[in-house]
Amino acid sequence: MDKPAIEKPEDRAILLVFRHAPYGNALAREGLEAALACGAMGATTNVLYINEGVWQLVEPQDSHAIDCKNQAAMASALPLYGVEAIWIDEDSLKQRNLTSTDINAGKIIDRTQVQALLATSQAILSF
Repeated sequence: MDKPAIEKPEDRAILLVFRHAPYGNALAREGLEAALACGAMGATTNVLYINEGVWQLVEPQDSHAIDCKNQAAMASALPLYGVEAIWIDEDSLKQRNLTSTDINAGKIIDRTQVQALLATSQAILSF
């Protein structure tokens, strides 16, 4: 009897979608920890910042007053853990009067590219 094929972590593309502001709840931190874990385990890992999630990449951030880690600094470490790509929704930036000079990481993509990314990802985790 043949054994079923077991997928290796690197055979599955995982997209983590960051939709929430960096502070006020644990979603941003938990999402970054999940992205770091996926990347460190060898899974093909991509992240997308959309809606309020784009605030996570804005520099500078001073999170000492609320005793939290700086989300932008943590996001800049994603490539060190094997995260393949960091994508940022262009419309989300525009709606918040942000530009590429306001953020510290990632490639800005348009709505069509966001839709294609969501449609082609094998697994999507939303934070």
